[in-house]
Amino acid sequence: MRDGDLDHLVFYTLQSRHITQLPPIEPALSAKAFTDSRRVPDDVRARIAAFLRAAAHEDADARLTYFRTLVTAVWPSPADRPLGLTHEYERAMGFLYQKEFIAQRGPDPAGAIESLYHSRGFSTDTAVESGYVVHLGLAVLKAMEPERRVRRVLIVGPGLDLAPRTGFIDSVPPESYQPWAVIDALVGLGLSRLDDLAVIGADINPRVVDHLRREHDAPPLLHLASGLAPARSLTIEAEYREYFAGLGDAIGSARQAPGLPDGRPTRLVQVRPAAARTLSAERLDIVTERLPGQPFDLVIATNILPYFDDVELTLALANISGMLASGGILLHNEPRPGLREIADATGLPLQQARQAPIAAVPGASPLVDTIFLHRHN
Repeated sequence: MRDGDLDHLVFYTLQSRHITQLPPIEPALSAKAFTDSRRVPDDVRARIAAFLRAAAHEDADARLTYFRTLVTAVWPSPADRPLGLTHEYERAMGFLYQKEFIAQRGPDPAGAIESLYHSRGFSTDTAVESGYVVHLGLAVLKAMEPERRVRRVLIVGPGLDLAPRTGFIDSVPPESYQPWAVIDALVGLGLSRLDDLAVIGADINPRVVDHLRREHDAPPLLHLASGLAPARSLTIEAEYREYFAGLGDAIGSARQAPGLPDGRPTRLVQVRPAAARTLSAERLDIVTERLPGQPFDLVIATNILPYFDDVELTLALANISGMLASGGILLHNEPRPGLREIADATGLPLQQARQAPIAAVPGASPLVDTIFLHRHN
């Protein structure tokens, strides 16, 4: 968790427009410049200095407040912070260069990236696109079992967009998208009712848990931004555009908002109190722990399983199996070879899988995700 939060600090330092008027720096390009030159670029040093100046002053901005607290805890002496943050930049760029420029060239890019993720810090990134994938999976479940009702839901690793590497926006407070997207999909598809639904967001990171607990009592105004900007080199799939255009309608008052300068569409959703009351949050390490209480009808675990090696994955799936009701569903998007055999061994045989095309890129592989549904037997 410490490494993951320091990764977010690096991405914030490189990209935030709140702390400085210096141009934002794209992290992957900075990783290449750093590796090619074998020195920290001057524009990065300037942004590190700008962040430390901003962090030294009182500022109520939610992200800067969090990172100010983090920096103070990691480097109590102000004299240690410039070098300490520079070293964290070098560490984060080393991983990013391996992921974006080395792993992609090998004979097995997916396997190489999987190995890298086993040793990286836990990221709390979240994005609208992950909600779309879950929506498609739940639509498949609805088509398979029109009479199914989902009343208890566990979301493992719901995340918080503190400072993502891509699509970073710091003009609005940090937000957690996935719980609201899940509730919206369940109600919109007719799988659940707000007056008969309990959703638990369970995360290993306490700041994610604290954030969700606050939203239970104070329904948020969500600023939803697609991670995809229309361009000649990118054609967004019609089904995804339709999903985004209706996102939030089942849980609150939703309206289209002015698009971002890069062309990405946005929506504002004021979550209704009835929807907020369905959400609670718990601290959970899914590899070593299970939540007590009644079993769940549905467990959602997207973009967290890549962090686990095969032993940790087996333990995590065993814990999920132990929390699912008979006939309950696990929904995830981890395509790792061997996962199906591990799932079978833990009582979670695969029932259905679906590819989720999101966008087409001329001359390159399309942007797709795959959703998997396992039934607890």
